[in-house]
Amino acid sequence: LGVGRDARGGLRIARLRQPRAAQAALETGWGKSAIGNNLFGITASKKWRGAVKYVRTFEYFDDDKQGHRFPKVHSITRMPDGRYKYVVDRAFRHYPSVRDCLTDHSRILLTERYAPARPYKDDVYQFAYRVAACGYCTAKPADYAGLMLKISKTLEKA
Repeated sequence: LGVGRDARGGLRIARLRQPRAAQAALETGWGKSAIGNNLFGITASKKWRGAVKYVRTFEYFDDDKQGHRFPKVHSITRMPDGRYKYVVDRAFRHYPSVRDCLTDHSRILLTERYAPARPYKDDVYQFAYRVAACGYCTAKPADYAGLMLKISKTLEKA
């Protein structure tokens, strides 16, 4: 799979397909925080029947009326761009193994919701932009794509 631990215990992810590797690096803070073997920050909706881990994280929304989505809201701050940063407790999927996470991530990306991203599996920026535009994250699509492109370029040098 190309996923494992390096000598310092961090996740080794550079051998994944470039957009996936960049997404895993972004969502785990370069392998510092893979919540329950969850490399992609996949949240657990009420439909999820697997294990869950609650973690304090942050999300961005266009208004300050989204608190009902989370079990606990620690703060809501209006940002200079007019969006709101929420610091919340959020449920994340907890996987028994990295392999299970990779399998679930692939399954998710193959759903109709993310069909617009599939043609760009080898173009980090376009893939990330479309995944974000389809609702994968609460970041603005251009911001998410820009971060993933920057990470991808760093991975290419590794």
